[in-house]
Amino acid sequence: MFSHCEGYRIEGGVTDGETNWNNNFNQNNNNDNKVMASIYKQQFYGKPHKTFMSLSSPNGPILVCIKKVGNSSDDFYLLVCTEKGFEEVRANKDSLQKSKTTRSFLKMRPTSLNVITSVRPELTKVPLCKVTDKSIQEELVKVCEPEFNKVIKAAVLYCKESQRDDNDMLKNISSNVSQEYNDFLNFLGEKVELKDFSKFNGGLDIKNNSHGTHSIYSQFNDVEVMYHVATMLPFFPSDPKQSERRKLISLDRVVIIFNDGSKPMSPNCIKSKSTQIIILIQPIKNFVGNSKTTIGISNDENRVVGEQPSPSLTTTTTTTTTTSPTINSNSPTPSNRIKYRVSISNRDEVPHYGPPLPDPPIFEKDDSFRNFLYQKMVGGAASLRNTPVFTSKNSDKASALINVISKYSTKGMEQI
Repeated sequence: MFSHCEGYRIEGGVTDGETNWNNNFNQNNNNDNKVMASIYKQQFYGKPHKTFMSLSSPNGPILVCIKKVGNSSDDFYLLVCTEKGFEEVRANKDSLQKSKTTRSFLKMRPTSLNVITSVRPELTKVPLCKVTDKSIQEELVKVCEPEFNKVIKAAVLYCKESQRDDNDMLKNISSNVSQEYNDFLNFLGEKVELKDFSKFNGGLDIKNNSHGTHSIYSQFNDVEVMYHVATMLPFFPSDPKQSERRKLISLDRVVIIFNDGSKPMSPNCIKSKSTQIIILIQPIKNFVGNSKTTIGISNDENRVVGEQPSPSLTTTTTTTTTTSPTINSNSPTPSNRIKYRVSISNRDEVPHYGPPLPDPPIFEKDDSFRNFLYQKMVGGAASLRNTPVFTSKNSDKASALINVISKYSTKGMEQI
């Protein structure tokens, strides 16, 4: 479990050897962490709409996406994007400002520009241009789509009894880990080959195997999760800092530590400013069965193949290497009777998010625990959009948006 540490909020921790239960979770504050930036993909990407932009407006460079809503075409939905952020605007034909034009006298439906200038009068004299190049959609999705919308990348570290921080944990290799850790990886997701992997890769090399040959991947509802598993990343004996592993894992905001030790850990065991949430998993070994699996061995290590499962524990699997793990197995094998104690560390600036840990924070290895774990990761990842580390990237998004506007102001534009 996690011990108290200044600058961190602990769920299910210990203080001076006693359980410190301080979740402080308010269900009423568990909003959906809605972010305006995600609206573009949800409402406009790949759907009929029009895009207008200008480099010069009272608010600086501006981009406006507009579409009709419903069958009557009397309602309009707009997304106004400036370097200051994103704003939703909804408008009805009857609520628009009446302009003395031929269209209004003939009771014709308003044009897109009529709608835009009606809800944003300051744009009336701004030279808005219509973008006809559809490739702008791909550009805008990169700018607008928040990092934690439908994909998450998270790190997994293995911790031995005597290890206290990431300097030690990054040196672990998969040929020298516990069976409980291997079972947990198997439970966490599917072992996938990285070469030419077509789904979310979490920044892992899928061409040249520079990040190893395999990783752990999973899908929870409509969210894809790719793990940076330290023991599956290449190991370099000559590098005491394991810099290549650290480069990937130090950028992950959500980290899972599988702790085979018995002593409490400090939340500052990972020396990275990017890491905001650490989920500590500790097996309760009295419940562990004797099943054997082998998973996540790096090509850069000496491979140790596990023992063959005993006949009494074997169903249809006859090999010792798990290449396509079965997730959420309901089979009542001894390995499914293992229990886990969970403790979660959040930096103080991370907003509260759900679901709350139960009291006591002990789970069986079953569907309920897996659902809790993924709900917690998704909720935590969503809450991070409001932390200083994440919001500090707003300036980067603003610069990217300005670059898109500048790029398309010279091509694919239709002067209005």
